[in-house]
Amino acid sequence: MLTFQPRPLMSAPGSTNRSEAAPATIAPLARRLVLFGIAALIGNAFASTLRFPELGSALLFPPYAFLTAALVASPRRDWIWYIIVGSVAHAVTHLSGWSVTWVLFADVANMARAIAAAALLRWWFGGLPRLDSIGALFAFVVTAVIIAPAVGATIGAANVVLHGASPTYWVPWILWFLSNALTGLTILPACLSAIRVAPGWRQLIERHRLVEVLLIAALLLGTCLLAFLLPVANRWDLALRLYAPLPLLIWTALRYGCGGACLAMTAVAYAAILGADRGTGPFLAPTPDDNVLALQLFVFLTSLPVLCIAAVATARRGTVQLYRSLLASFQDHVAILDARGIVVETNGSWRRFAESAGQHHFDRVQVGDDYVGVCRASSEQGDITAGRALAGVTSVLGGERRRFEMEYDYEHDGRQAAYNISAEALEHADGGAVVTRSDVTARRQAQLEIEEQRREVSHLARVAVLGELSGALAHELSQPLAAILANADAARRLLVRRPGEVEEVREILREIISEDQRAGQVIHRLRALLKRGETRLQPVDTSALVREVLELAHAELITRRVTATAVVDPRLPLILGDRVQLQQVLLNLILNACEAMNTTPAADRTLGLAVRASTSGGVQISVSDRGTGIPHALADRLFEPFVTTKREGLGLGLSISRAIVTSHGGRIWAENNDDRGATLHCLLVLVPADMPVERAPVPTWSVGRGRPSPVPRA
Repeated sequence: MLTFQPRPLMSAPGSTNRSEAAPATIAPLARRLVLFGIAALIGNAFASTLRFPELGSALLFPPYAFLTAALVASPRRDWIWYIIVGSVAHAVTHLSGWSVTWVLFADVANMARAIAAAALLRWWFGGLPRLDSIGALFAFVVTAVIIAPAVGATIGAANVVLHGASPTYWVPWILWFLSNALTGLTILPACLSAIRVAPGWRQLIERHRLVEVLLIAALLLGTCLLAFLLPVANRWDLALRLYAPLPLLIWTALRYGCGGACLAMTAVAYAAILGADRGTGPFLAPTPDDNVLALQLFVFLTSLPVLCIAAVATARRGTVQLYRSLLASFQDHVAILDARGIVVETNGSWRRFAESAGQHHFDRVQVGDDYVGVCRASSEQGDITAGRALAGVTSVLGGERRRFEMEYDYEHDGRQAAYNISAEALEHADGGAVVTRSDVTARRQAQLEIEEQRREVSHLARVAVLGELSGALAHELSQPLAAILANADAARRLLVRRPGEVEEVREILREIISEDQRAGQVIHRLRALLKRGETRLQPVDTSALVREVLELAHAELITRRVTATAVVDPRLPLILGDRVQLQQVLLNLILNACEAMNTTPAADRTLGLAVRASTSGGVQISVSDRGTGIPHALADRLFEPFVTTKREGLGLGLSISRAIVTSHGGRIWAENNDDRGATLHCLLVLVPADMPVERAPVPTWSVGRGRPSPVPRA
């Protein structure tokens, strides 16, 4: 004859998700051990009521589930205490009817089974298992329903044979294994779920839930009475009554997951065992072995699909909760559209905004509304913003593009705001889109402030460059002014001595006018560079731009004894940009090239400026020097702020130049020459084809150590 030696229960310790972390403290260890000891005594006594005297085997063995759950939820340093308390409870319950050696060997089997199950579950799940998927359920069944019961059955069956209770080894092995396997399939998941929810059990008790639980318990009691505790009248009555508890089991699995389903399944199993013991219900085979086998198969074949349903339902519920939590967490307004453009879900931010929106109709759509239809109706009434939204969302829903984004201004109750709408394709078999609306007022304001600061820094950089050129500019202005003074004095003397020389006076006056214009152009360019203002993008003639910059730098080139040569393609198209800002970029590149040649012999100080059409589109300006080149360590960081090759430089010139060129839609880069020196390239965009422009032809020219003069075309 066989018996089953169980493991104790853990009442309500806290839970943990890590292998070595202690559970949340509900009571000190001593109190938990006392509660566990009481549960272990009850579990062993309960197992005795489930034992068939003819077989000496309990059909369910709750102590296995109790001790395994306690070990899984406890730190390993406390395992010894639970094992000791469980062994004492087992001995107290069984020593009166069994020998000491029987109880000790049976207890070894119980401990081995529980330790194996707990160790495998903690290793596989990293703590308390969550049976929220078919994969997790499969892992649980392999460890706690197959491997661990097999370990216990191997030791337990040997104990039975050694004490002469069975002539064969495999009969007690099968009985031990099935008993604990069914326990792991029914009672153990309920115990693990109870431990997991124990710290917050008060939050789980809601009035409607309590009513539902009581109703399920009452219906389950009634179906168990009908199925297992009343005599069977005929075969059809047998089939109907056997499946009577199944709808409630499925409902419990869907509503309360594995924990609730296992509690209900345990109640059904106990009712089935009680009915078989009383000779009622469907399990009325001729022999006790056949009866027990049929009962165990019923419990197994019913528990496994119910647990699968519970796992899938738990996973689905977790996914839905995660989906809703994710939507609720977004501060942006989010709406999900189906393939037809119907709003199927929105988050709280979208709903709150829709309740107060007043300017655009498509801002007020709610769940069930046709977003595309509302945009189309508003567009037909003249709402340009709705028309843009309609075109973008329709293109995403139609699969023409993956993402659409636009900004629009919003005004409501005197409040000005800026919003961004984006639509992205929904990764769903039926298609759809996710529409996100964001308040970008603060971002736009920050961008405006950044742009204003960039203009301030750019203006200060221009002032600094002109400060460096102050001496050369003073010389540049002194020449025409001195010429004007000399010519005026010569004209005065000529009129005094020879009043009739009109032609010579006219020639002097022409020279005065020419020198005056020369000085005026210098002053005009200085004023343009010193002036602060908004960026004005307009068609710019690159040839004229380069000529103006070289004339500004002419005196500086002479002072530094630099020979400058400019080669400009006469067929260049116009570029789009702000003339003053582009002058600042070129002037900075030229002065940097001059600075790089400070240590170069005067005869070798040549600066080359080439302007040509780029093969990739746009106009490319290249400024090359014969200086020391770019250090390898700075090659990748040359255009970063505060990175400079000058001994006293701030490192802002090239950084500002890059910001200006980038804001114009172009790019700037640098490279070392093959022989010596470096070349900086600047690529600028062309004027759009639909923009009307006019310009006069400009000759190609060259600049040396004197003034600019026309040269043969390149």
